[in-house]
Amino acid sequence: MPIIRIFIFLLLAQSSFGQINFFKLYSDNGDDYGEGIVQLEDSSYVITGSSSSFFGAGAEAFLLKIDSVGTYQWSNHYGGPETDVGRRVLYKQNVGFYIAGHSNSYGNGAYDFYLVKTDEAGNLEWEKSYGDFGWERVYDAVMTADTGILMVGETNSTFNNNKDMYIVRADKNGDTLWTKQIGTDYDDMLTSIHPLDDSTYFLAGSMYSTDSLNIKGCVMKLYDDGSIEWTKQYGYKGNTYINDIHVVNSEIAGVGYTDKYNDTLLFEFYFRLDLNGGIIRERYSGSSGERKAIAISPYETPNKYYIAYSLADIWSYPDGFNDIGIARFSDTLYWEQTAATIAHYEPDFLNQLIPTSDGGVIGIGGTNSVDLGYHHVCVVKIGPNDSFPYCLAPHNLEQLVGIDETAVSLGIDIYPNPAEDYLMIKSESGSDLEIEIINSFGQVILKKSVNQPSNAIDVSAISSGIYFVKVEVDGKVGLQKLIIE
Repeated sequence: MPIIRIFIFLLLAQSSFGQINFFKLYSDNGDDYGEGIVQLEDSSYVITGSSSSFFGAGAEAFLLKIDSVGTYQWSNHYGGPETDVGRRVLYKQNVGFYIAGHSNSYGNGAYDFYLVKTDEAGNLEWEKSYGDFGWERVYDAVMTADTGILMVGETNSTFNNNKDMYIVRADKNGDTLWTKQIGTDYDDMLTSIHPLDDSTYFLAGSMYSTDSLNIKGCVMKLYDDGSIEWTKQYGYKGNTYINDIHVVNSEIAGVGYTDKYNDTLLFEFYFRLDLNGGIIRERYSGSSGERKAIAISPYETPNKYYIAYSLADIWSYPDGFNDIGIARFSDTLYWEQTAATIAHYEPDFLNQLIPTSDGGVIGIGGTNSVDLGYHHVCVVKIGPNDSFPYCLAPHNLEQLVGIDETAVSLGIDIYPNPAEDYLMIKSESGSDLEIEIINSFGQVILKKSVNQPSNAIDVSAISSGIYFVKVEVDGKVGLQKLIIE
């Protein structure tokens, strides 16, 4: 029966191709943001960012591992009592993970550069901070040939309170090898770093130009010992900012934005440079409102690129807030095809875009989907040949918090799940329990204190949907997702 065989083959082929792209949101009743992502040898991914879902005193840095199709594997959290942000996650087999970010739980000032080292299972090995009397924030980082770390960002530890570029080179143990603070009398910052070889890096950001009296995009060539060979500035007129660069095919490809046409409009800025900083091609694009090119990654075909951009203008759907597009661009830096659009009733963000081993790309960011409440980690995977996922609402919410943070780990048994009329809560310890049932918008809709080993809670008046049960016992807090039918 050849027709049946062909039909089965087509179904299998469709299923196989369907696994190379996905769009997923991860959260657990907190305010959660995705900042950085790395791919592992088995095609799985590890994500970092900041989250208040882990029940710390403030937002914490985290690692979230997902498999090649976005299924949760494990997660862990790091930081102190205040706010800690993982901006980039770096990985090497048999070494483990580094989280580069910033923290105001530790250090000298308001925020400081923050570096976390874990093993390959995400278990904390050490954490260190770097900074001066003001605040310092990391925007990008790379692992060096000796498995140390090079972090770039900004600092306001200045006498005029303006921002300077800030660079920290640390060894594999987190000990500082050197730091650099570079600035003018106005605001300067570094947003991107990409290696050329084991001892050479290109850094990009923005720097004030005394010639034009405007902020210009800048690229510099830096060696591993901290010496700078050259720094060059880019931008026609107005203020120009570079968000991301990528070294590919012996060129530096980069993206950013400018207000060159009108102070009330922001236009996308694309460029290609040779390895000496000479301009091969530059282009500006925009129509109305605010449009920024955020990130760039090489396409599987040489001299083409995936570029992620944000738009808050008449084209934003459905309400004019910040939306995200990811599109394929030609070597002349012109749009060829849109690969994904992320648009909800609240602002959407994308913070990193990296190439994947199958010839596609994966992006990490955040969104606030109107039907799920709070902010969520957002992951969009585009497969080879522009195989893109459906990114618009409605969505399911995947877990971010692992079993070690759930009610089960506290000896609490919650059943049935799904529940209809009653919810049973059993405690191994017999201690007093504080119970809250929270909806997907973070609103507490039922609160109860119980002190029996087994307790029945009436949930018949609660509407059908997805909820979270928060349990506090002996000063510890656990969480479990609950479906009410």
